[in-house]
Amino acid sequence: MSEWSYVVQKPAVRYLKRISRENQQRIVDALDGLIADPTNADVKPLKGRPELRLRVGSYRVLFRVDKDNKRFVITQIGPRGDIYK
Repeated sequence: MSEWSYVVQKPAVRYLKRISRENQQRIVDALDGLIADPTNADVKPLKGRPELRLRVGSYRVLFRVDKDNKRFVITQIGPRGDIYK
């Protein structure tokens, strides 16, 4: 049985490196929780965009679901006010 995983794209990695270690850990923990139980995460589809969003405090993680490869593709990470622009 294959488990789900996640892949973080370059723009999201760059943003993660710029924030504090504490917030980095919160986001990584939320992504690990998403893999463990996707139904328990605060995930919503975005209107007018193909991504879903995961809420982590004041940060938002935008991602797509790749069902064929059983992975979440993390496209962007950012603060709530700027991520949707």
